Amino acid sequence: MINGLIAILVGIFLLFFEKDMIKELVRYIGIGIAVVGALLLFAAIRNIKADKQAGMLLFESILTLVIGLIIVLFPTFSLNVFLIIIGVWAVILGIVQLAILINIKGKIAGKNILLFNGLLTIVLGVMLFFEPLTSVVILVKILGAFAIIFGILMIYFGFVLKTIKIVLEGGDPSSEESK
Repeated sequence: MINGLIAILVGIFLLFFEKDMIKELVRYIGIGIAVVGALLLFAAIRNIKADKQAGMLLFESILTLVIGLIIVLFPTFSLNVFLIIIGVWAVILGIVQLAILINIKGKIAGKNILLFNGLLTIVLGVMLFFEPLTSVVILVKILGAFAIIFGILMIYFGFVLKTIKIVLEGGDPSSEESK
């Protein structure tokens, strides 16, 4: 039941998530990536001073640091590029799913689900490709609604399981002792 309450709280939080909040979240992720890059750079410098191999570590640290700084300085651009890449990937995945559906021989249960999933994946990809930030806000709100519904169901099933446990132990679920 506690997980249900947490899911409801997360859902409420996601329902109020706006574009500016997403941009700030991306900025903080960029800061985290830049910090990791800086730590890797210190490790590479330490290895160089200790006459250890540091070529790949140095390359990785500089690349990570640059990516982190780009994300921090240009969060909207970085997010849009990332979402467009995911959009392209989703369109390709949807097309592959439809190709698999076309090539399935014989009658298989769930063909309609595969068709729906392929088409939905393509639509999601196109949305992310043309309106990345708006699409993410919409998806986050949908996830928030699902989290609230899921949380309510978890709480309900928590009560149901408690009642079943009482009955299995030989008690009366309507008595005061079992509450």
